[in-house]
Amino acid sequence: MSRLSPCSRMFAAAVVALPVLALPIRSHAQAPAPVTERLVTVYAGGFGQVWERRPLAPARGSRDIALDGISHGAVAESLRLAGDGGPLTVRSLTLSRNLLTPHALLERFLGREIGVVKVHPTTGEERIETATVLSIQNGVVLRMGGRIETGLPGRLVFPDDLGELSARPRLTAAIDAAPSVSGLTLTYLTEGLGWQADYAATLSPDGKRLSLAGWASVANDTGVDLDAGRLRLVAGQVNRVGGAQPLAKAPRPMMAEAARAGAADAGLPQREAQGAVHVYTLAGPVRLMTGERMQVALLGPVEVPVTETLIAPGHPPVFGPERGESVPEHPELRLSFANRSLVAGGLPLPAGALRVYRTGGDGVPLFAGAGRLSDIPDGETAEITLGRVFDVTVRREQTAFKRLDAQGRNVEAAFRIEVKNGRDAPVALRLDETLPGDWTIVTKSRDFERKGGQARWILDVPAKGSAAVTYSVRILR
Repeated sequence: MSRLSPCSRMFAAAVVALPVLALPIRSHAQAPAPVTERLVTVYAGGFGQVWERRPLAPARGSRDIALDGISHGAVAESLRLAGDGGPLTVRSLTLSRNLLTPHALLERFLGREIGVVKVHPTTGEERIETATVLSIQNGVVLRMGGRIETGLPGRLVFPDDLGELSARPRLTAAIDAAPSVSGLTLTYLTEGLGWQADYAATLSPDGKRLSLAGWASVANDTGVDLDAGRLRLVAGQVNRVGGAQPLAKAPRPMMAEAARAGAADAGLPQREAQGAVHVYTLAGPVRLMTGERMQVALLGPVEVPVTETLIAPGHPPVFGPERGESVPEHPELRLSFANRSLVAGGLPLPAGALRVYRTGGDGVPLFAGAGRLSDIPDGETAEITLGRVFDVTVRREQTAFKRLDAQGRNVEAAFRIEVKNGRDAPVALRLDETLPGDWTIVTKSRDFERKGGQARWILDVPAKGSAAVTYSVRILR
């Protein structure tokens, strides 16, 4: 059995292995009842907005109230408090972040006496020695028994005196409220909330259709659990002061009423355009546990016509003779689809990762590649690169080069591009040659299309065969 000396018993109230403790309300502060309604809005930029209602006991005159359960990442300057049912004047708002941690507890008792629990190695008997905390910089320094000790020579115990330390941030408000005020409405911004869109798609066996589903991954790193009667996700750009990063570009406006009707039919979040942003409101209450990642459905699945394109982008060496032998490259496989009325009223696709799967002969999906979508407004085209094609190669070779002036600013170069197809079926491949400066194609073996700074050829390559294109280009600078 453990024995404690009389001196030891005074320290037996608390230990460093701390339970979750709440700061007691001071006698002059009135604590409202728990939250009765909460709406959480999450932005993709890593922050959020909390709106909540709490009842307030009627009273006359000035008083202080304390509100618990505030996010650890609450932005103090954004705190707003209003009354329900009558006028309310807020004289001051104080957000305390004196959180209860072992380090904070040691800091509070710096220069004061605490207890150190020592355990006998054979009998297991515990005894508590008195120690004075001398320093907590880069470790703990104690004076005990006429000697100085560093580190933690045993389990530490403290007198039951937490002062202003609290397990969670606490908001204290000095208010003047009319007797008719029956509740409080609190609104604030907070760090630690965020969401992103993720898409999963399965290609049909012929590669012509895509079954597309969208999810929102919501993260809560605020340090508190948030029971939300409603959860809203915002896609778009809103500016913040203090150097915060803006969100992705806002999608184009959409037909809100039709979109809401479609969401109700499918049990998906309601979508609505509000100013420059789009808001997705989930149906029903949601519990966001701190440290949790939750996924909610945003889209589908919906069937979408899709196009696969083999693309060989190139940057030919036009300002000097090519040295060494060219190395064959494998073209990229690009996947594209038109975002045209995927659901009734249209659906802007928020930026996010798109993972694509193919179904093989055994019927089991096989991961085929992934890419990142930018914001895709309704009516625009989405495109990602899945990877590189294994059995198709592209070899570029410079066949001629000459300078047109002594400085070498104006040049002319010629190239041959050969494409080999190892497949059992013919393929169409797009060659995109990026050319600098003021360029002109002087000679060519096939017609091309000019797309900005690129010369584009489409080659049809037979099965187990090859195709080539030659051209010369003049560059003026």
